[in-house]
Amino acid sequence: MFDRKLLFSVSTVLLLSCYDLSRSYTNENSKKMNPILPSDDISSIPTPKIKMNMQITPTIKFRYCISCGYQNLFKQFSELVHTNYPYMAVIGENYSPGPFKASFAKALSIIKMTILVCLLFGQNPFPFVNIPTPVIYSWALQNKMYACLMIFFVSNSIESYLISTGAFEISVDDVPLWSKLETGRIPSANEFVQMLQPFGTNIDPNSNVHLNI
Repeated sequence: MFDRKLLFSVSTVLLLSCYDLSRSYTNENSKKMNPILPSDDISSIPTPKIKMNMQITPTIKFRYCISCGYQNLFKQFSELVHTNYPYMAVIGENYSPGPFKASFAKALSIIKMTILVCLLFGQNPFPFVNIPTPVIYSWALQNKMYACLMIFFVSNSIESYLISTGAFEISVDDVPLWSKLETGRIPSANEFVQMLQPFGTNIDPNSNVHLNI
């Protein structure tokens, strides 16, 4: 009975680890959207036909920390853009923590998965490399369930710290508009709309951009 509980617990930990990996590392480049529609059901929203004469519509880029949970915030700001300036394009992408931290987090995740698999099957890899077995690993082999849970949560905390930047950077045509890293906060909805006014007044939507819905 104990072995069944142990197998179920460790299998759950491994599944959570796989989900965490796919969420943290495979979505980094898949979050680019141009433009972003305020509704998830894009099939029910007609696509505006944009006709430009001379000027190119401004492009608003959001670079934000995905692991910080800023995706919903990005959608809210995108909806504000499309409500107040429907002729502007919106791009969203993950703010990378840097190659060193990203590589270290990935390496730590691989080590975590390797240790969890070894503990699950009761394997001791240290004799194969002629290294004395650490006392803590011997304890982990005798207490697999507790060891796997501890490794899972501790490793995830470290990985989240490494890949979390806390960034929410906004730019218009590569011109910096707002930086959470510099100001320490996210702009309010009114502040954001006011910041876009100078870029909105540079284009006359009646003459240069026509929206035929």
